Amino acid sequence: MAIARPIFRIFDYDKAIEFYVDWLGFTIDWEHEPDGSPIYLQVSFQGIVLHLTEHYGDCTPGGRIHIEDFKGLREYHKQLKGKKYKYYNPGLEKASWDPKVITMQVGDPFGNRLTFTCIDID
Repeated sequence: MAIARPIFRIFDYDKAIEFYVDWLGFTIDWEHEPDGSPIYLQVSFQGIVLHLTEHYGDCTPGGRIHIEDFKGLREYHKQLKGKKYKYYNPGLEKASWDPKVITMQVGDPFGNRLTFTCIDID
């Protein structure tokens, strides 16, 4: 089966690292920046793999990814709130399409959004 990898446009490497690595907990898998050109990198967290790019022609800002069946969403939400990231304070909400599902949406500094979902067992 083929694998689809979302690509998010970023404009500032340090801001991207602060958001994806320092706050959300992603790990940098690899980076590509030949001879001072814009950076392209892959980050991952609990099976979620994203490509982040500063390259103008790769994509536009404002993308979104829907992450289904994220295990431990309530605990992850609590961890994020405990980090006191000054640019975002996400909440948990019941999904409009299914009252058994909770969601958490976060937006990166570049207008891209990640929506985490899981069945609420609480």
